[in-house]
Amino acid sequence: MRKATLLAVAAMTALATTPASATQWGSYHWANDGTGLKLDIHHTFRNGDWTDWYNEAVSDWGDTSKTRITLTDKGAYTGTTPKRCDPIAGAALACSDTYGYRGWLGVATIWANGDHITQATTKLNDSYYSSPTYNTPGWRDLVACQEIGHDFGLDHQDETFDNPNLGTCMDYTNAPDGGGTYGPANRSPNSGDYASLTSDAMYGAGHNDGGGGGGGGCNPRSPKCSGGQTDAFTFREFGKSVSSAAASDSGQWGQAISFDRSGRPDTFMLDLGNGRRKLTHVFWVPGYRPIPENFHD
Repeated sequence: MRKATLLAVAAMTALATTPASATQWGSYHWANDGTGLKLDIHHTFRNGDWTDWYNEAVSDWGDTSKTRITLTDKGAYTGTTPKRCDPIAGAALACSDTYGYRGWLGVATIWANGDHITQATTKLNDSYYSSPTYNTPGWRDLVACQEIGHDFGLDHQDETFDNPNLGTCMDYTNAPDGGGTYGPANRSPNSGDYASLTSDAMYGAGHNDGGGGGGGGCNPRSPKCSGGQTDAFTFREFGKSVSSAAASDSGQWGQAISFDRSGRPDTFMLDLGNGRRKLTHVFWVPGYRPIPENFHD
């Protein structure tokens, strides 16, 4: 009996000290041929406040000694404005601007054709980061790292804000710098995140979609891919009301499909037809209770 108890305690200790793995966001991933993901990432920021945190996130996620992602920073992008943050076919784009006090610190959006991600954006909300509460290295690191991580197809490791940190930016927290009962900082990926990215379900050697990454399949911004529409991904003008006839507008998040531990919707899907969909992860301000009128960019 004593031996069984000791074995049970040992097993629990091993689980507690082994980093959890971030789950995959459904089955979504960029197409790749088993040699890993090769992806370009661009940015367009309202000012230079995000440069260091963006560079750190790109360096962490593109660390080829730990993962199979070759992430190429293409620098400042001039094809859209930070406010609009129009996606780039076959690439990722990080944006920052004052998107308004809508209750969210950051959002990550992927567009998928079947299971394959074809473009992705990250939005960082300067309306909140201009305040002392969130204008800190810890909060900037956490949210930039997490939202860019979603762009590869990663989900969270944990969605409770007030429990001990897991030591990864893919974990919700009230204290990104850790300390006290929170434990380690949540400011960068951990081994569990890298393990998921190198799994055969995502970008491991056993995964072969017949493409080298950077999208693949139908170009989601072409009229052919969008079912004959001139541009199925046109963003509505920020702050303008949206009529029911504009339900397919990509400035809308669509239907809530998952909820965090506080009962708040944090993942949304908009069906664009023909096997295409837009999915959005939302990082709400801790303690904020969202209302439907804020369920858009």
